Amino acid sequence: MNLPNSYAFARMVAQGDLKTVHAGLRRLQRGQWVVCRSDFGLELGQILADTQELAESTNTSPWSHQANANWVRDANSQDHWLWGKLQALNHDAVEVCQAFLNDHQSQDTLLEIASSIDGKSVAFEFLGDPSEETNSQLGELSEIYQAFIRNSEIYQQIETGCGPNCGSGSGAACGSSPDGKSACSSCSIAKRCKPSK
Repeated sequence: MNLPNSYAFARMVAQGDLKTVHAGLRRLQRGQWVVCRSDFGLELGQILADTQELAESTNTSPWSHQANANWVRDANSQDHWLWGKLQALNHDAVEVCQAFLNDHQSQDTLLEIASSIDGKSVAFEFLGDPSEETNSQLGELSEIYQAFIRNSEIYQQIETGCGPNCGSGSGAACGSSPDGKSACSSCSIAKRCKPSK
C-alpha cells in the first residue's frame, strides 16, 4: 500500500478505533481534533502524534496495516456540539432498536449505537457477540435507526441547512449554531451552506 508522505495517527470518537490519517500537505499536531473521511464515513477524531513522514517505498511500518482515513478539515467547537447532539440521538435510538429486536424474539442486548458525524453510517454494539439471527437483521435494524434519526430536527438541519441566513456570512444567527449567533455547524458537515438569495 502506498501512503502519502504526510500522515498522522488518530483515535476516532465514534468507535474508539485507531486510524492512519492521510494528511496531504497539512501538518497535524498531537491533541488536535480533525474531521476525516474513512470507510465508515465522516468521522471526528483526535490526533495522537504529530504528522510523520513516510517514504512511499516503506511497507513494513505498522502504520501501513491500520485502517485509513483522509483529513478533510480541522474540527471546531461546532463539530463537537453537533457530535454531542448526535450522541444524544443515538442514545435515544437504542431503545427503539432494542424494541425491534425484542419483537423478533432476539435475546441479544444492544448496548449502544455508533454513527458517523453526518449520521449516514451506523454500527451497533452488543453485549457479547450477537446471534446469527440478529446478524441477519442488521440491515433492517439500520433502516429502523435511519428512520428514527431522519425525523429529528438535527438531521433535518444536516440534510437541508437551517434557515434563510444559512451560510450567508452575514453574522445572523444560524439555526444549528451552539450559541445562536455564529455560523452553521450541522450543515457545514454536509456542505449544505449556501448564501441566501
